[in-house]
Amino acid sequence: MRYILPGSLIILSLLSSSYAKKNIASAKIKANNHISIKVPEPSDVAYDAETGHLFIVSDNGLLFECDINGKVLRRSPDKGMDFEGVEVKGDYLYVSDESPRRVYRYKKKTLRVENTYSVPYWGPRNSGFESITYNETKHCFILISEKNPVKIYEYNDDFQQVKEYSFNAAKDISSARWYKGQMYLLSDEDMCILRCDPNTYEVREKIKINILNPEGLAFDHDGNVVISADDLQRLYFFKSIPANNE
Repeated sequence: MRYILPGSLIILSLLSSSYAKKNIASAKIKANNHISIKVPEPSDVAYDAETGHLFIVSDNGLLFECDINGKVLRRSPDKGMDFEGVEVKGDYLYVSDESPRRVYRYKKKTLRVENTYSVPYWGPRNSGFESITYNETKHCFILISEKNPVKIYEYNDDFQQVKEYSFNAAKDISSARWYKGQMYLLSDEDMCILRCDPNTYEVREKIKINILNPEGLAFDHDGNVVISADDLQRLYFFKSIPANNE
């Protein structure tokens, strides 16, 4: 018979308690509706609270402004190479161009590029930054590499790197969005939304979605979720994510 000393029992108890605290809540949401859109390979979507419109970027290096029903209202005359992420901040749009490792700042009123920032990243051309959002909690931009490895990088307003974090809670990350004090990350391969701590990016909840190739993530003014599907050229609409009582 093997005996466990009292001190060992205390250690095991502490380890069990620590493990329990790291358990991730889970949920599942189902789309209410989906629509086809005239945006080729929509790789990300952002909601503009000022106009109620959606800004959608394409893998073809194109930026579109659409109404909430996905109807194209405008297209920027400025073209990039491989747009993967878009964020709305004030009077500007920020677009991540994966292949050349650049972020473009567009004037929202004109949809013209006003500034370009270099954001170096090692690896093949299609293995750069897949996501961009502004973390209102920490007052910084974040860019996220898609996979192998997934890493979260924080930048100041001039896109000078401030900090980086390793992230291993998903196979890949295809989009990111800060919303009401939480950071939400979308995983294409895992088909889920991860609700994360906006300071540490520790995962608090995993929300499963049943969508093929979910690439972009946005929240409208009511908290309803909008997801763009790349290959299917669609937008999916969900009710708001249920509140998690932790």
